Amino acid sequence: MKPKYTPMMMQYLEIKEENPDTIVMFRLGDFYEMFFDDAKTASHELDLTLTGRDAGAKERVPMCGVPHHAVDAYIQRLIDKGYKVAIVEQLEDPSQAQGIVKRGVIQIITPGTIMENKTSTANNFIAAVGVFDFHYALAFADLTTGEMMVETIEKKMSLLENELLSQGVREVVVSGRDQSDQLKQLAEVNHMMISLFDHEDKSHANDRRFKEITDFKQIKVASLLLNYLEETQKRSIDYIQPIREIRKDHYLEMDIYTKNSLELTQTIRAKEKYGSLLWLLDHTQSAMGSRLLKQWIDKPLTDRSEIEKRLDIVSIFNDNFIERESIKEMLKEVYDIERLAARVAYGNVNARDLIWIGKSLKIVPELKYQLQALDQPLTNELAERLVDLSHLTNLVERAFVETPPISVKEGGMFRQGFNAQLDEYLDARQNGKQWILDFEASEKQKTGIKNLRVGYNKVFGYYIEVTRSYLNQITDDMHYTRKQSLANAERFITPELKEMEAKILNAEDKIVNIEYALFQEVRNHIKEEVHLIQDVARTIAMIDVYIALAHLSSQNAYVRPEFNDEHVLEIVDGRHAVIEEVMKKEKYVENDIHMDGNTSLLMITGPNMGGKSTYMRQVALCVIMAQIGCFVPARQAKMPIFDRLFTRIGASDDLISGQSTFMVEMLEANHALREATENSLIIFDEIGRGTATFDGMAIAQAMVEYIVKKIQCKTLFSTHYHELTLLDQSLPGIQNVHASVTEKDHEIVFMYKIRDGRANKSYGINVARLASLPEEVLNRAEVILEALEENNIETTLTSEETKIEPASPKVSEAELYLSKMDPLNMSPMEALSTLMELKKMVEGRS
Repeated sequence: MKPKYTPMMMQYLEIKEENPDTIVMFRLGDFYEMFFDDAKTASHELDLTLTGRDAGAKERVPMCGVPHHAVDAYIQRLIDKGYKVAIVEQLEDPSQAQGIVKRGVIQIITPGTIMENKTSTANNFIAAVGVFDFHYALAFADLTTGEMMVETIEKKMSLLENELLSQGVREVVVSGRDQSDQLKQLAEVNHMMISLFDHEDKSHANDRRFKEITDFKQIKVASLLLNYLEETQKRSIDYIQPIREIRKDHYLEMDIYTKNSLELTQTIRAKEKYGSLLWLLDHTQSAMGSRLLKQWIDKPLTDRSEIEKRLDIVSIFNDNFIERESIKEMLKEVYDIERLAARVAYGNVNARDLIWIGKSLKIVPELKYQLQALDQPLTNELAERLVDLSHLTNLVERAFVETPPISVKEGGMFRQGFNAQLDEYLDARQNGKQWILDFEASEKQKTGIKNLRVGYNKVFGYYIEVTRSYLNQITDDMHYTRKQSLANAERFITPELKEMEAKILNAEDKIVNIEYALFQEVRNHIKEEVHLIQDVARTIAMIDVYIALAHLSSQNAYVRPEFNDEHVLEIVDGRHAVIEEVMKKEKYVENDIHMDGNTSLLMITGPNMGGKSTYMRQVALCVIMAQIGCFVPARQAKMPIFDRLFTRIGASDDLISGQSTFMVEMLEANHALREATENSLIIFDEIGRGTATFDGMAIAQAMVEYIVKKIQCKTLFSTHYHELTLLDQSLPGIQNVHASVTEKDHEIVFMYKIRDGRANKSYGINVARLASLPEEVLNRAEVILEALEENNIETTLTSEETKIEPASPKVSEAELYLSKMDPLNMSPMEALSTLMELKKMVEGRS
C-alpha cells in the first residue's frame, strides 16, 4: 500500500514523475527544497545537511534545501557534476489560490543550456546529432549568445568525435532511434551528457532562422535541437540568430589532436590559455571579441579573397595608429552585449544589465565616425553595419538610476521624472519619511524622553521604542498602545503613527508594483530590437578582433603574408610566435624555410632539444595565423593556401581506449596519409620511434616514399633515422636540413638554427650529459656507440666488469639482428615478422 502524502508532497511527486532524469528543486518560501532520492544525491554532491520533513506518511521524507538567493551557485555545481536540474516555482499568487498553490517546472537546466554562468565568457555549445545512411548531421547552439550552426560530415565516429570536441560540447541531444553504444561510449569517454529526445513533430523549415539552410538532414537535426531547447527552457527562444552552415571546404581542416598538439587555444600540460596561440593573439577588449577570435583560430579560412579581405582590414588599422588606439579605448567601454541581448530575450535580465546595454550602444555613433574617418571601402562597410540605436541608449539613461538594485522586485530602479504616477508615490514615501522624523522629534519633546526613537521592521511595522527606565513617563493621555516587549524596552503604536504607516506602506507597495511594470515595458522595448543589437554586437566583435590583430602585428613587427598558386612555401627569419612572446627579454633565433614548387618533403635531422619540433610548430602556426587573416612573425612570408593540416608531434598513450603510443602514432599517421591532398600540410615528428629500430625505420621510409610519390604535399618530417637522409639521392622532392650545434670537449651548444644538409650525428650522449647522468654510464655509452657504429665488435657484461671483445669479422647483419631477439617473449605475429625480416636480409646478401 502506497503511503498517503500531503497535497503539497503529492504535487512534488507528480512533477518528479514527469521529470525522472532531473534533480527537482521545489520552491517553498525562501528556499528551494529537494526530497527523497534527490535530497540524498544533492546533500552528498553539495555538502548539505540531510534532514526530514513530515509529509503525511508514517516516516519523514528525506529533505535538503538551498536559499533562493544562492541557488545559481548550487545549480552550477550540480551541472558540473553531470546532473540536470528542474526548477519548480509557484505559478499563481498564493492569495488568489483555491487550495494548494499551483506549481510547475519553469526551466530545466542542463550542461548545454545553463544561462547563469557568469564566471566564463566562453561559448557553451549544445549539440544535436542526426544519424543517416552515409552521414551525420550536426547542429550546435549557444543559448547564452544566440549563435546556431549546422554541418554534415561523413559517417565516421572519429569525425563526429572531432567535431563535438572542437566545439567544446558538454551535452548531445539525439533521438531514441539514433542512440547507439558507440555514441554512448564516445560521450562517456569525453564527459558529455547524452539527452534522448523524440519530440520531433514541430518543424522549423519555414522559420526565418532557416533561410540559408536547404539540406533536409540539417533542417531535421536543427529542428530537433530547437524543439529540445524550447521543451527544456519552457519559453520561446526566437532570439536564436539565423543558422550558419559550416562548410568544410571553406575552412582549413584540423582534427582535435592537431589543434591540441599545436596548443591553439590551451596548453597541453597545464590545460590553460596562457602559452597558447589564443593567449598570444587575444588583445581584444570585449568578451564577444575574444569568443570570435577563438572561432577564427579554430577555423582558419581557405578562400583567398576572404583571407585577403581580412588582411586588408588589419593593414588599415596597422597603418593608422591614432585611429586604432582611439577605437581600442572605445571598445573598453563595451560589455558583453551579445550575451546581454540573449538575456533580454530570454527574460532573465535586471536593470543593471539594461544599463550595460545602453552604455555599450552609446559608443556606436563615435565608433562609426572613426571608421568612416579612415575613408576606406572596407572600414566603411563595417561602419554601415553599425546601426545607430541611440533611442535605446536614451531610454535607458532616462529610466534608470546610476546603480539600481540587483532585484527587479524591490523598487529603487527608476529616476525621478521618468513616470508621473511613480513620482507621486515617491513623493508620498519621501514626505512620509520626513513626517516620521518630525513625529519622533515631537514625541521626544512631548514625553521628555530624550532616547525615544521611532523605528520600523517588516514584522511589526512602525513603532515607538522607549527604554524601561523611562516607561513611567508614558501616561494614558498620550494614547500609546503596547505593540512588543523587549528585554530592555517596550515598543508602542499610536493612532496617528498607525495612520501614517498605512500611507507609507501603501506607497512602498505601489512603488514596487509600478517600477516592476515599468521595468517590463523598458525590457520589452529593448527586446523588440534584440536582433539589431545582435547584429551590432557581431560587428563590434569583428572590429575588436581586427584591432587586436593589428595591434599585435604592429607591436611585434609581423609581416603580411603573401599567397601563391605555385606551391612555394618560403618564410624568411621566421619565429615561433608564442615562444618569442614568452621569452620577450631574450633574443629569439630566427629560422628560414625554403620549399619551392618541386619540393614536397623537408627531412629534418639533429639532436634532441636542438629545436626541430619548435621549428615545425613555428611553420604550422605561421600558416594558421596567415589563414585567419593575421600578419605573421617573419621578415617575409610566402605560402600556398592549405586545405588541411595534419600533425604527429610528441608521444602519448591513449590509456582510456587502451592504445599504446605507437598505435596512437600509427592511427594519426594513417589519418594524414589517407586524407591529405596535394594542397595539405603534414608535420611528422619522429615517426616510428615507438617500435623496434628496423621496423620504425622501414615504416618511416615507406611513409616518406608514399608522401613524395603519391600525395606530393608540403611535409616537414623530422627523424633520428639518419639513413633516411640518403633518400634525396633517389627521390626527387626531398630536401635535407638539420638543427645545428657546436661541440667542444664533449660539450655541445644548441644553436637552434636550421641549416641546409643532413646532421652528421644525433648527439644523444651529449644531451644525456646535460641531464647529468652518472659519468660511468656516459663513458660506457660512448664505448657501446663506437662499437655499434663500427659494427665489428660485440659487447658482453659480467658481474664484475665490462669486457669488450673483438668479434668475428664475418658476423652478418642478420646475426646481429637475431642476437638481439628474445624468442620467449615474442608473440606469434612478432616471430613471423622477425622471420620475414631475416629472410630479407639473407636475400639481400645473396
